[in-house]
Amino acid sequence: MSVVTLLSRVFGYVRDLLQAALLGAADMADAYVIALRIPNLLRRLLGEGALTAAFVPVFTEIFQKEGEEESWRFAASVFWTLGALLLVVTGIGVLAAPGLVHLLAYGFTSIEGKIPLTIRLTRIMFPYILFIGLAALAMAILNSLRRFAVPAFTPVLLNVSIIVFALVFARHSDNPAFWFAIGVVVGGFLQLLFQMPFLLRLSRCFPFRITLTDPKVRRVGRLMLPGLFGVGVTQLNLVVDSQVASFLGTGSVSYLYYAVRVEELTLGVFVISLSTVILPALSSYAADGRDDLLQAAVGRGLRLVLFITLPAMIGLWCLREPIIATLFQWGSFTSADTGFTAWALALYGAGLLGNGLVKILAPAYYARFDTVTPVKIGAVAFALHIPLCIGLAVVMGHGGIALSTSLVATLNAGALLLILVRREGGAWLRPAGPALLRSGLAAAVMGGVLVTVLHWAGFDLGAPAPVRAAVLAMFVSGGAGIYLLASWLLGSTELRQIWNSLRGRLEGGRPEGF
Repeated sequence: MSVVTLLSRVFGYVRDLLQAALLGAADMADAYVIALRIPNLLRRLLGEGALTAAFVPVFTEIFQKEGEEESWRFAASVFWTLGALLLVVTGIGVLAAPGLVHLLAYGFTSIEGKIPLTIRLTRIMFPYILFIGLAALAMAILNSLRRFAVPAFTPVLLNVSIIVFALVFARHSDNPAFWFAIGVVVGGFLQLLFQMPFLLRLSRCFPFRITLTDPKVRRVGRLMLPGLFGVGVTQLNLVVDSQVASFLGTGSVSYLYYAVRVEELTLGVFVISLSTVILPALSSYAADGRDDLLQAAVGRGLRLVLFITLPAMIGLWCLREPIIATLFQWGSFTSADTGFTAWALALYGAGLLGNGLVKILAPAYYARFDTVTPVKIGAVAFALHIPLCIGLAVVMGHGGIALSTSLVATLNAGALLLILVRREGGAWLRPAGPALLRSGLAAAVMGGVLVTVLHWAGFDLGAPAPVRAAVLAMFVSGGAGIYLLASWLLGSTELRQIWNSLRGRLEGGRPEGF
């Protein structure tokens, strides 16, 4: 799944590169980012959060206890009911776009024409919510059946759609943001359309049925509603970030957007893939009463997250300016924009571990049908983020917003872990201590070498793009090699597990799983 997700991220980078080149970090770019924030927020909540967290455990339980046919009847009821609800939400959203834009970016009112532009873009993109909501449910159904490759591939279609509209229409237009918005809607439709043949091929029955009275459908709704806040606290924090950034001047919203896109690369390629794969396994163990397997799977997931995110955090800090300059310093995106965005990236990167741990810890609660505890923790974290974000933004500008988000993510992960240990005991977590020490030490060695080489050789931010890309590739590959070598010398069990899984796949066997 990570390999397929990496392909999606490659196309996602091309999409962001075109956005940076054609929109830059000016008023049009800020308007597009805010307009995209609303449907993108729902995509994150549904595709990577509340819907999946509520649906997968219930579907798994029905499949194991009541049979395949009944589980498909349940899935069809949820699918068509969700479609009807999202159709209503889309209509309301188009009408309420002015209020939503003011809620997200009231600071735009000080710049003539920026609010009306953002409203028009929001209305164009709102139908994306209908398509991506149903696509997210299709993903959840396929993931429940351990079909991961097809759902993981669908974001490629979104990125390809935006790329095509950008290259064919936007670069010849006086209003390129409108063509980006149309590409988003078409991409959402393609994501749903691509999955439906696979879904219907697997189903025993998929009758058309809209109901809000079915106890099983209502159960998903009850689990989902609190989860919308609990698992979406990171995304709600980004909404707060956008609102505060809208008062900081032109470019601030875009700097944060581009920085988050890079920070999400690690989360998207590995951690979210890991979270997606682990939830069906945890739900199956919980349904069978196998607490030992559930605890072992969570512990293994946490150790893998440590192994991946610790070097990524240090790498983002050391290579922040080379990364941003290489990825985005094209066309309308200037060297000054690179500096501002790199500062945000370094501070967002500090929360990479916290965000990664949440992606593994939250499914441990959802597998036991507990969406309330993450909500309570998320509510406290969200309440802390608002004053912290405003206060740090006053002192540090847009960098303070990024730092606040990272601090809150870390607190959120710590609270989830503490409560889980109290409930499940601490024996399953003991191997995480040595894993943290090994991965942390190996990452520190890597960081020390990178800083030394950068200080000695430097990095020319103004060099031609191919030169920048080649030098950055050497830094990244060299840093990765140093980290892997140090991990091997320190006897990393996580490195051995990943290697055995890859070797098993290459040899045609069954790789290690959860």
